Amino acid sequence: MKKRVIFDIYSDENYEDLENNLQEVVCDYLSSQQINATCQVRENRYITIHPHRKKEVLTKILQDDVYYLEKARHKVNIYTSVGDYTIYTSLKALEEELDPETFIRVHQGYIVNINEIAVLGNKQLIVNKCDKVIPVSRRNLAKLKRALEQ
Repeated sequence: MKKRVIFDIYSDENYEDLENNLQEVVCDYLSSQQINATCQVRENRYITIHPHRKKEVLTKILQDDVYYLEKARHKVNIYTSVGDYTIYTSLKALEEELDPETFIRVHQGYIVNINEIAVLGNKQLIVNKCDKVIPVSRRNLAKLKRALEQ
């Protein structure tokens, strides 16, 4: 007999409570081996965009929604499945917040979600869904190929 659990999420504050409750419910139905084999809990799921101007609001972007990040002078442009965002920070500061198993720096000005790479050439790659051609530096090409093979 299959059992379904349905949750309503009303705000980001409830997310942590929801995650804890969900883990308790899942533990009742699955063994610890099944849970460890199928579930991965990540600490940093979001990129937080703090308001730069008075009319802007605090925004959280799910890391899995991000296609790639692009440096533009003193800003970083974030391209996602839900829209494009600009943050006034360095690419290096954002790189430290991102999941290193999912994101990789491919060029001085670009970080890419490994799961969104459609085509990899010798000096460039193409990102899924947005068909953006991104340059790949010679220094980062070998590291990128190793990451894609895993």
